[in-house]
Amino acid sequence: MPMFSRWRQIAFLHGGLIFIGSAPAGIVSAADLPTAGTIIGVVADPGGIAQMGATVLLFNRLEKLVQKAMTNERGQFGFDNLVPDTYIVRVSLGSFVPAIREGILIQPGMRSFLNINLASVLSSVEFVYATPHAPRLLSDDWRWVLRSSMSTRPVLRFLPSISRQENIFTNTRGMVRLSAGDGANAFQGSQPDLGTAFAVATSLYGVNNLQVSGNLGYASAAGMPVASFRTRYSRDSITNGLPVSNSPEVQLTVRQTFLPTRGGAVLNGGPSPSMGTMTGMVIDRAKLNNQIELTYGAQLESVAFFDRLNLVSPFARLDIEVTKKNSLRVAWSSGSAPEEMYVAGPVHGGELRQDLSTLSAFPRVSMRGGRAHVQRMNQAEATLAHDFDVDTKVSISAYIEDVANAALTAIGDTSDYATGEMLPDLFTRSSIFNIGSYQRRGLMASIERRIVDDWSAHVSFGNAGTLQPRGEMIQIGDPESLRGALRRTQRNWINLRAAGTLPRAGTRVTASYMLTDYRAALPAHRYMTQRHSPDLGVNVQLRQPIPSFGIWAGRVEAVAELRNLLQQGYLPLQGANGRRVVLLPSPRTVRGGLAFIF
Repeated sequence: MPMFSRWRQIAFLHGGLIFIGSAPAGIVSAADLPTAGTIIGVVADPGGIAQMGATVLLFNRLEKLVQKAMTNERGQFGFDNLVPDTYIVRVSLGSFVPAIREGILIQPGMRSFLNINLASVLSSVEFVYATPHAPRLLSDDWRWVLRSSMSTRPVLRFLPSISRQENIFTNTRGMVRLSAGDGANAFQGSQPDLGTAFAVATSLYGVNNLQVSGNLGYASAAGMPVASFRTRYSRDSITNGLPVSNSPEVQLTVRQTFLPTRGGAVLNGGPSPSMGTMTGMVIDRAKLNNQIELTYGAQLESVAFFDRLNLVSPFARLDIEVTKKNSLRVAWSSGSAPEEMYVAGPVHGGELRQDLSTLSAFPRVSMRGGRAHVQRMNQAEATLAHDFDVDTKVSISAYIEDVANAALTAIGDTSDYATGEMLPDLFTRSSIFNIGSYQRRGLMASIERRIVDDWSAHVSFGNAGTLQPRGEMIQIGDPESLRGALRRTQRNWINLRAAGTLPRAGTRVTASYMLTDYRAALPAHRYMTQRHSPDLGVNVQLRQPIPSFGIWAGRVEAVAELRNLLQQGYLPLQGANGRRVVLLPSPRTVRGGLAFIF
């Protein structure tokens, strides 16, 4: 039959069943196109001897365990059928120091090779990308390694899961962080002088995700303790043997702190007042089709500070994959957006670090006319991104925002102002001042390129609304004169950023510098659609792994963070009597600590 000569028979074995089909010769169906990626690797000691039995854990960008493998007699391991995302690999064996590699980007058809060297002092991971057509990288030997992987044997997915019935807690991970610093500002998301924070996440019966975190600190300026606690819960369903999120995430965060007394009283001659906040949030994600995903939710925030303020903040973001290389993100929020809405770059911290950062983000509260007010921000933004290749990405972003009851830090002689206008800062000798409301808009174009290994450079430039002194003398003691001394202007800026890991030492370095008019203050705008949000001035973050020498089962990191080292964005306002008040949106901050991760 000649008509059948144009067709080819296709047969494949899946879970013990044989499926027969046909397709026109020379025509590639959609099923033949690569939709997943592969990670393979070799584990050896410093002498090059392959290590059998090493445990290799694969985590997603939120530090959630995705797959697990053991190396064979040749030290080989592999993970197949990986959906496009950013992954983290952790390798551990006996008395060797665990090796960790973060920011492994997987795209459809991509194969990544890891050469892992386990040592007793400092382990290392070399990383190589490969195209879908690299037969020398994925030989028949490697195909057998992938075929032996538990996650690539579909017949096992139909067996009953015994482990979930025997183990109540699975995939448990945690972090404990000890920190100290100077110049912190709680109302802008920093921490008290001394603090101990923890975060523990686990899975109950394999489908119930529970995460609990807390932060206990001490503010030396106030002589008061600070406490925050947070609980997150979501539920997964099992699809093809793997957990898949299909329910909204519910969160509850509570915070408690006290304000310092100045001269024996804070307000109205009363005792040191306390500030308590309770935030409940629901966030969900919906896949509208293969190219569009919607993230939405709302948070209810209750602030008890002299008065009780109840605030509702809805938010939403639409992620559209226009083509394989072009994407569009559109976001909107009213009030304040949660940490989960902000788009991060290659993840080097995951959900545990995200929780610890959220705990310290107290609402930005200020006083005006003797009443407490919370800063509110309505914003809308959009970002169009294009990926030239794996190493180069460009994007264009635009935003508009309307800020009500904006709070800035005030330093200098503020004793002449009424106690109902200047709110004492919790962690410093400065105060918080309500400058009123303002509107602004901003544009940003950026390019990011991977230079070598995991080192990347990011350059962005744009135009944004800033605050600048009018140059007029202020009437000391008159809050309206102080508010009227500022005007909104548009200023150009450029931001340079570099991030990567130092060889041998393993130090993770992130450094940035924003160049703009030093006579103007650029309030921070955190993008919900952009990978990086520029920060004012010089900013440096260091993360140094510390060998545990077998004493600690997890890993230990020393962390140092320095923000706005040049003290840019400081607005000096001169009074007629020679006294000066300086307003600033981002104070200089120097912090350091230790993080224990298990």
